[in-house]
Amino acid sequence: MATAAAGGTLVIWWPAFTLGAYNAVFFDDMLALWAVTTAVLLSGAVLRRRGALPWGGWLALALPSVWIGLAIVAPRADGFHYLHYFEVVLTLVCAPMLTWLLSRLFLPDYSALPVHARLGAVAVTLVAGLLAFLLGKFNFLFLSCADFDMSGNNTPAHCSHGRPLNRV
Repeated sequence: MATAAAGGTLVIWWPAFTLGAYNAVFFDDMLALWAVTTAVLLSGAVLRRRGALPWGGWLALALPSVWIGLAIVAPRADGFHYLHYFEVVLTLVCAPMLTWLLSRLFLPDYSALPVHARLGAVAVTLVAGLLAFLLGKFNFLFLSCADFDMSGNNTPAHCSHGRPLNRV
């Protein structure tokens, strides 16, 4: 369960943080989500004979590819602001779904586990995502604009001014 929760948390934490700090999910986060879900989707295809993925899992793992398809056909001149909402929903749906699917794939006796244990990894992923969002929203409490500058990120509108946290 911990492995699956860690995998889902690695997928959700940075998009959730940037959503809190910048009110946006960045394209590189979406492409990382696409890469991970595609790898799990392809792994599920290889393991299909074992019934590793239910049809809903296949559908959830295909959603990031749908996002790419929508981004390709979206009008560039005026923008397609609804795509942003799809990115947020996609992150919030795919990361917990990915955790659940990783649990099914990596734990041979997954179906024998009690329901609370099966949902535990998904709950951990959701809580980690919520915490990352809140850390992004309240970044000014523990990070400065200089921290964002040093890391190569843009400074969010509500960062605090001061020295970087990790100054040597």
